Amino acid sequence: MNKKNLFEFGKEYLLRRQEITDEVLNHYLTLWQCRKPKTFNELCHNMIDHAQNRQGMPNSIGDTNNLSKILFDFNPEKIKQRYDDWKALFETIEKSEYTPPGKMQIDNSHNYWVIFTKSIISIANYLSRFRTFDNYKKYVETFISENHDIRLAFPLILKEEIFGYKFALACDFTKENVSPKFIKPDTHIKDIFVGVGLCEKDDNDYNIFRKVVDYCIEINEEPYAVDRLFWLIGSGKLFKTERRQEEIFFKTNKFEFIKEFNDK
Repeated sequence: MNKKNLFEFGKEYLLRRQEITDEVLNHYLTLWQCRKPKTFNELCHNMIDHAQNRQGMPNSIGDTNNLSKILFDFNPEKIKQRYDDWKALFETIEKSEYTPPGKMQIDNSHNYWVIFTKSIISIANYLSRFRTFDNYKKYVETFISENHDIRLAFPLILKEEIFGYKFALACDFTKENVSPKFIKPDTHIKDIFVGVGLCEKDDNDYNIFRKVVDYCIEINEEPYAVDRLFWLIGSGKLFKTERRQEEIFFKTNKFEFIKEFNDK
């Protein structure tokens, strides 16, 4: 099968599942339209949420809404003014009424709460430079370009500015909160695009990003939609959204999908 047909084949593959209809699939492929932050505080909250988006970390941190009072309703300027460093924030959380599900060990650099509070402080410092949400939006719009080098610069900047943000995590935050012109080079994207021959096995995240976005331009589809489609195939999970309050798992296997596509 022509590799350009991979996206359409992926949709057909998912629509064979009893749990997925055209309406459900369209909802997830266009979810970015209703999830973009509308205020500076919401942007800060989303950025903080993404800082714990790694295996096992959410189980230690818990619901970040429980930190709203301590973080002044996620106001970056107030966070910066109140806490001199991550240790001050760590100790405030430790002494607060909130009892997190995971242990807080300030002397352990690998402790999730140490990592998370460092992320929060770096996020507050970063966002405070923009002062207003409009200033931030104008800034990020300068990166939304068909020029790969310009577009790639934004997640690369976030990677350096935000403690704990690796390139893939920075891309994930960007596609969910800034623009659908980005993808996250996660394990599902890698496995599928390598498996069908659109990427090489030794490609790093940076090169995966470039090649997948090139593919999206070639087939005239939003990178967000392509990213989400193959994430669904790889994960087998319809996660909760504002419109869909039930988490649903469905049967899927990305390696069987790859074989089926290659055999066509």
